Amino acid sequence: MFKISMATCFHSVPYLKSPVGEGLCALLLSLVFSAQLASAQTNGSSPSPTQEELQARIHRMEAQIESLCAELAELKRLVAPQTKSGAASSPCAASLGLAANAQAESKAAASHRASERTQGIELGPFHATPYGAIYFNLFGNSGASNNADVPLFAAPTGSGGIGASVRQTRLGLRLTGPEMLHARSSGTVEADFFGGFPAIGIGENFSLVRLRLAFARLDWKRTALIMGQDWMVFAPANPTSIAAAAVPQMAAAGNPWARLPQIRVEHRSFDGVLLWQAALLAPSTGDYPSGTSAPFTLQPSTGSASRLPFFQGRIALSGQNWLGSKRTGNIGISVHYGRARVAKERINSDGLALDWSTPLSRDLTLSGEAFIGEDLAGFQSGIFQGFNPDAIVRREGMPPSTRAKAIGTRGGWVQLGWTLPALSERATLYASFGLDDPRDRDLRSASPRDWRTRNVGGAINLIYKISPQLSWGIEFRRLETSYLISGKQRVNHLNAATIFSF
Repeated sequence: MFKISMATCFHSVPYLKSPVGEGLCALLLSLVFSAQLASAQTNGSSPSPTQEELQARIHRMEAQIESLCAELAELKRLVAPQTKSGAASSPCAASLGLAANAQAESKAAASHRASERTQGIELGPFHATPYGAIYFNLFGNSGASNNADVPLFAAPTGSGGIGASVRQTRLGLRLTGPEMLHARSSGTVEADFFGGFPAIGIGENFSLVRLRLAFARLDWKRTALIMGQDWMVFAPANPTSIAAAAVPQMAAAGNPWARLPQIRVEHRSFDGVLLWQAALLAPSTGDYPSGTSAPFTLQPSTGSASRLPFFQGRIALSGQNWLGSKRTGNIGISVHYGRARVAKERINSDGLALDWSTPLSRDLTLSGEAFIGEDLAGFQSGIFQGFNPDAIVRREGMPPSTRAKAIGTRGGWVQLGWTLPALSERATLYASFGLDDPRDRDLRSASPRDWRTRNVGGAINLIYKISPQLSWGIEFRRLETSYLISGKQRVNHLNAATIFSF
């Protein structure tokens, strides 16, 4: 009976097969055999024990072994209080499992720290990790657009053409620093080459650097503080595209976006399921520059002239097993409020947006946004039209008058992504649609203006991941833009791209 109990205990704990486990086994067995030998020597001249006496001795020995196991478990708990143990069938197995898990976690943590140190650069108390992506785009347009390599709307004048570009290439640096105010400190600086062109004949290949991100971050257990230039809180989602990286796909066609200087607070509750965000942002209304020296010195836009920052907030719900798909999904609602000052008129800049990313199955994902608001040109909504400086206002019983008026708009975008199992899940096919529809009554002005009254975009693109660092893709996009005077204009855009990431 005793031998069967010991064998069951030892074979149920894989850790006992290790050198440390074998030593513990030897120690326990020596204690048991010593007790048996002492008992035999003491009772050598006495009559043979009865069956009941043998069973009583066995029970006492098993109790002693269980006591030793309990003491060992308590010792492991005191030495490594932070170690998480797996399931165990007995106190002895639990304590030995703790040791095995502790060794595995220690090795994994050491390996991760070593990998981080070899990938980055030590800068005093900070650790810097460079990263980036080299974009090479070949493109062609069937007609005129506002921008050849990343078109956002069709233009009434101009012509199409072909070209190549690397100006969507981006470079960045991630910083991790010491603990500050009981929080983990970090920062990011990122730039691309989408800042325009020098005024020379071959300037199309001398792309200027543009700042994308520059912020510092403090992370506590559930709360974070971000200061610097980052993506805005309002309408944060973007379609996936290999052709549109410097400017998101469907910008000016239903996708509000901006990276703005801001102070932002984030808080996660209910184990990270619910995210709360609130931010004060620079009042960017999309009408900069406002003076002749603005390209070199900072001049106030109509948003800055209001002397009021932008206010934005968002609440989002996320899950690791969204709708039972075993994939991550989320849905969020966000708000925006600000003001602009045009001459002596004060107009509001406001918006409400819904964003979502919902896995429909193992291979299908539906994402998108819907929004409504006014004076959102700073986010490229309203098709870059924020306010009408001489809008015609009619009041009952009074002659028509003119004043500055915010241009209302509404729209959104939706994208369906399908990961192709036939290509070992390396390829994903995306289909997108977007719409930006300014309010017609806000486009009536005293002076003739060729307002953009509607912009519709559709795209289909394929991205193939050759390796973790190298991707290739192709995208076709069609834009239809309606003008108040010029009528409907159309442009087709074809883009083939290669991305090398590091």
